Amino acid sequence: MDLSITFLSPIEPSDWVRQSIPFSYISLEASSNDGEPHQVEVYSDISADWLSGNLSALVEWSTTTSQQSLYHEASLQSPAPFVEINGQAEDGSVFYAMSEVSGIMYQTGRDQTVRGIFESNGSLLDTQDTSFRAINDGFPVFAIAVNLGLITSTANPVVWALGYVRNPVIKYTTPTGESQLRYPYWATQYSSIPDVIEEVLSDFTAALSRATELDNRVMAATSSISTDYTNIVSLGARQAFAGIDITVSNGTDGAWNVSDVKIFMKNVGTDRRANPVEVMFAAYPIFLYFNSSFCNPLLSPLLEYEASSFYTLPYAASDLGNNYPIASGDNSTQQAGGDTQGVEQSANMLIMALAAARASGDGSLLAQYYTLLSNWTNYLVQNSGAPSGQVSADGQSTANMTNLAIKGIIGIQAMSEISKAVQEDTDSQKFSRTASVYMNSWKSLALSSNQQNILFAYGDSGSWGLMYNLYADLLLQTHLVDETIYQDQTAFYDTLINGGSAGTFGLPIDSLDPTVVNSAWLMFTATTTTNDTVRNQLISYVWDHASDNLTAGAFPTVYNVNSGAITQSYANPAQGALFAPLALTIANTTIKIPPAPSAVTTTTTTKASHVGEIVGGVVGGVGGLACILLLGFCFWRRSRREGWTEKDGDPEIHEVDPFTYQPVPVIPAASITSSNTSLEQQPPVAMSPKIREYLASQRRTRTAPTPVPASNASESTSASAPQSSQEPTMFPSAADAVIPSPEILGLQTEVENLRRAMEQLREERVLDAPPEYVAE
Repeated sequence: MDLSITFLSPIEPSDWVRQSIPFSYISLEASSNDGEPHQVEVYSDISADWLSGNLSALVEWSTTTSQQSLYHEASLQSPAPFVEINGQAEDGSVFYAMSEVSGIMYQTGRDQTVRGIFESNGSLLDTQDTSFRAINDGFPVFAIAVNLGLITSTANPVVWALGYVRNPVIKYTTPTGESQLRYPYWATQYSSIPDVIEEVLSDFTAALSRATELDNRVMAATSSISTDYTNIVSLGARQAFAGIDITVSNGTDGAWNVSDVKIFMKNVGTDRRANPVEVMFAAYPIFLYFNSSFCNPLLSPLLEYEASSFYTLPYAASDLGNNYPIASGDNSTQQAGGDTQGVEQSANMLIMALAAARASGDGSLLAQYYTLLSNWTNYLVQNSGAPSGQVSADGQSTANMTNLAIKGIIGIQAMSEISKAVQEDTDSQKFSRTASVYMNSWKSLALSSNQQNILFAYGDSGSWGLMYNLYADLLLQTHLVDETIYQDQTAFYDTLINGGSAGTFGLPIDSLDPTVVNSAWLMFTATTTTNDTVRNQLISYVWDHASDNLTAGAFPTVYNVNSGAITQSYANPAQGALFAPLALTIANTTIKIPPAPSAVTTTTTTKASHVGEIVGGVVGGVGGLACILLLGFCFWRRSRREGWTEKDGDPEIHEVDPFTYQPVPVIPAASITSSNTSLEQQPPVAMSPKIREYLASQRRTRTAPTPVPASNASESTSASAPQSSQEPTMFPSAADAVIPSPEILGLQTEVENLRRAMEQLREERVLDAPPEYVAE
């Protein structure tokens, strides 16, 4: 007999009730391979190991039969609510069920006893072992078997249903500080587990049909990319959805509050963090692709907590705590050594908020938490241009990381679009100008001297990294990043792949740690490439590891680039990143902002912030940067200072500290062996104390010139000769300046081009041969 066994964990993105039901199927079909009938009995069991990570824990069980079904139920004798041991929940019940069919049999007892009886006799005794005990005491099993009789093939599949049920599923701390129990969404439709079991068993045929239809749709969408891509998305989809709990609250009247739906994500295989923001960011493409209505409920627990009085940090939190399924909030997101993930997580939240609204058309969260989002953007304005004291999603804390900086800049532009959606046009224009100015400065600092690739950190000429955060530019269609950057970076990846920098399972995250690969970031990076061959190679690296059986752990996201060994991240929902290419195919919809409650006379007051002051100062700060860059030019035209046009009224004073690009010691790439410091490692511009004092005095005495539109701005680059290499280069600041005039910007660009030409001449004179990158 040939046996066909199907393991089915349905994905039901359009039906939250079904998606929240924690049951899977095992189905079996048999057919004779010689044309002759054969006697067939089939058997399956589960063990009490499902119930605890502590094998000495005491368990109890029961068997229930009815005209419709038979099912076993087992649970701990002393369950511990919201507790895990070795990654296993201590408060659930496991169910093993089958519809009532001819020839059905069951038995509970010791594993060797029950399995031995079936092996010897082809039958079970329909008896229950009532000697409840520890899991490792005889390892009790719960078996269901069927005698199919003398057959040439099964008329219908034999179907077992397996479920692990927790109810309630989340303990959530509300903005008032109260602990709220949250329940699985299926409870809004089914009042008991027996009802759920009946629905699950009767729905198998339809569930299989829906699953087949969904798989066919995804396969059709992925087949145009590559076969390897089709294979990996089929693995990652269920893993991503398995990492979430769709929950609902219970009102004081005992009724389900279906308007209060919140989704919680566990950082599976790594730790117990609740709603880990960088993992949500990685997984976001799958939710955008299948059903963007998942996104807002995933963001809302974080936003609700961060808008409360219990959260006091100026940037977004990293998670809702590290004790899932308890989501109590996290007000201590500062890392060891004082570093923070402020830029990383604030930008993640802004990007996800806008992406969700564009895909679904639901702008309710944008309006409700506008002030909070604005405050995070102000933080990005101050900290993302030249990140210092910041930690990336990969745990890197190097100053001036280009990949982190670009995420922050995209986050600022995302806020511009959010402001536009909620009709805060002044904020929108200011944030857009800031993002544009920062982007120009980023290009002057992030690119290598030959303009062919993006460095890992400003000034580290031998470094490189996967610029996976460029994906957000494509996802949001912010168009901040030039097409030539995508093309040049693609060519650079091709050089790395063919030059020996890639390992067995792909390109490492960056040159600072050439041993670690992240499948989610490989997929984001692959999606940003402009060459199908490079894209498909990066995707194939992910498939190579997913199909490799030499290491333990279910489809991890982080592993060794050569051996494939993992220490964490197995079965992680971040594999939702596999859908990054498909998420770009989702059309944007018009964002609809719900009307304000009638009791509120105005929303302007509640959303008021210092956006105008901060961003206005930042945009104006580019004029100050241009003055620094062209200091000689400014001294030459000093007499014109008195002729500046004066605005009506007194100039506005902004009391905002500027941030700077502060060159710091960097770790050179392994291929750099010369002891000489490259020109690119020198700060492009420096400011002596005397110059700083002079400029400060001029700011105190002059009146503000009239700014010009941001659209006239061009690339802000470093040009003047440094007076002292110890002084920091000013990045576009948030204080006391204006947008540079076209005249200054034109001169600035010419000087920058001259500086690069002089660098090239100097290198040609000093070195015996033109410099080249040597791939290790």
